[in-house]
Amino acid sequence: MKVMVVGAGTAGLAALHALHRAGVEVTALEREESAGGRISGAWREGFALDLGAQFVFRDSRAVAEISRDLGLEGELCGYLFKAANLKGERFYTGVIDSDPKVLWRHRRLLMNTQGFTPAGLAQMARFMPAFLRRRRDYDLLAPEKTLDLDGESAADFALRHGGGEVLEGLVQPVVTNLTLGEPEEVAAGYALTLLWKILHGVFTFRRGLGTLASRLAEEHRERLRLGTPARRIVLEGGRVKGVETDEGFVDADAVVCATTATTALELMPDLPASLRGPLQKVRYSACCHVILALQRRLFPDAWYGVGFPRREGSFMNLCDNAVKSPYYAPEGCSLIHCFTYGRHSQELLAMEDGEVVRRVTEEIRRHFPAMPDRLLFAEVRRWREAVCLSPPGMLGSVLEMKRKGAGEVKGLFFAGEYMYMPSVEAALRSGLDAAAAARSFL
Repeated sequence: MKVMVVGAGTAGLAALHALHRAGVEVTALEREESAGGRISGAWREGFALDLGAQFVFRDSRAVAEISRDLGLEGELCGYLFKAANLKGERFYTGVIDSDPKVLWRHRRLLMNTQGFTPAGLAQMARFMPAFLRRRRDYDLLAPEKTLDLDGESAADFALRHGGGEVLEGLVQPVVTNLTLGEPEEVAAGYALTLLWKILHGVFTFRRGLGTLASRLAEEHRERLRLGTPARRIVLEGGRVKGVETDEGFVDADAVVCATTATTALELMPDLPASLRGPLQKVRYSACCHVILALQRRLFPDAWYGVGFPRREGSFMNLCDNAVKSPYYAPEGCSLIHCFTYGRHSQELLAMEDGEVVRRVTEEIRRHFPAMPDRLLFAEVRRWREAVCLSPPGMLGSVLEMKRKGAGEVKGLFFAGEYMYMPSVEAALRSGLDAAAAARSFL
C-alpha cells in the first residue's frame, strides 16, 4: 500500500516522518528545490537564517515529540524576548516570559505602562479581565474551545472590551507581528490565543529553526522528490487515484495533501462542496521578508524585537536573531530580520531585490541612525502566502469539514496549519494526524 504526500513543508514533512516510522511505503513531492516551507533555514557566512517562522511557542508538544524522535531535544532553547514598541518618538520596552525568575530580574520593564494615556489604561483595565477570563480556553490545537469568538474579528473584540488604545497599542502589534496581517482580518479567538501564548515565552533551536526541517529532510531524503510539483490530485468515483506530475501519473492508495488551502483547491478542482467550501474560507497574509547581516549590534540593551504599530506610519517590524543563541551570528554582529505587512508587502513584492533592500535600510535608519551603509549581506525572501490569517468564520468551517467532510473522498487527507489555529505546532500536528488517518484507512 502506497501513500503520496503532496508538499514537503512543515505539515508534509511531519506526515512523511510519521508514515515512514509506521512502516508505510511513502513518497513526498515538493515543487521547490528544498524542503521545509515555513520552517526552512539556511547558513550564510557564519549566520543561521530562519527563512520563515522565527520561533515556536513554549508548550509546543508536536515540536517536542518530533524533536525527540530525531534526537534534537537538546537543541531546543529559550531566549530572552525583550521587545520595544515605538509610540510617538519613543521606544517602550518590555520582557515576555512565563518564568517568574526572569520576570523578577526584569521587573523594572514590567512596570512600564507602554505609553498608554490615562484613558488607555482605563481601557486596559476593562480589556484584561475579558482576556484572562478565557485563559483556560487558549489552545492552538483545540480551537473549539473559543469557537464562540470565531465570528468576530480581533479588532471588534478589542474595541468592544477595551477601546481604540487597546486595539492600536496591544492587539494590533501582537496580531501583526505573529500573522503579518491586520486585526480586522483575524478572528478574535485566534488572536487572543496568540496573545496568551506569546506572553508565556518562545523557543527555537540553537542553530536555527531550520534545524528541524533539515534533519527531517536528511532523515527522509530517499523518500523526497524535490523540484517535482504535483499538477493534479486525481479523484475518481469518490476516492483518490493518485497524483499527476510532469513526469507522469503516480498511482497511490492514499494521498496526504499538505499544501496551502489555495493550492489544494487548484490541485483538486472537483472536490465536493463539503471540502471545497471550508478551504475557500482560508486566507493568507503576504510578506517581503528581508534579512540584513551587520558587523555590529544595532539595537540597544539586547533587544530582540522592535515593533512599529501601524499608527506610527511604518511598514515593518524587526527582530535581531543574534540574541537567540551564540550560534545565530558571529560575536558582536547583528542579524536583522524585517517583516513587512499589509499593502506594503504587496508593494515591496513587486520591486527588485536591490530596491527592496534600499527601502528597508532607509526606513530602519529613520529610527536607528547608526544603521550602517555597508551590509555584510542581504537576503530577500518573498512569501506571497506567508501565514494563515484565520479570518472570522474559518476555524468553525474547518472544524465542520473535519467532522462531516472526512471520508467523503476515500483515501484523501488534508494537512496544513489551517487545520487548527495556525502555527508551526498546528502544521506539525496536522501532519501527524493525517498520517495516522492514512494508516487507519490502509
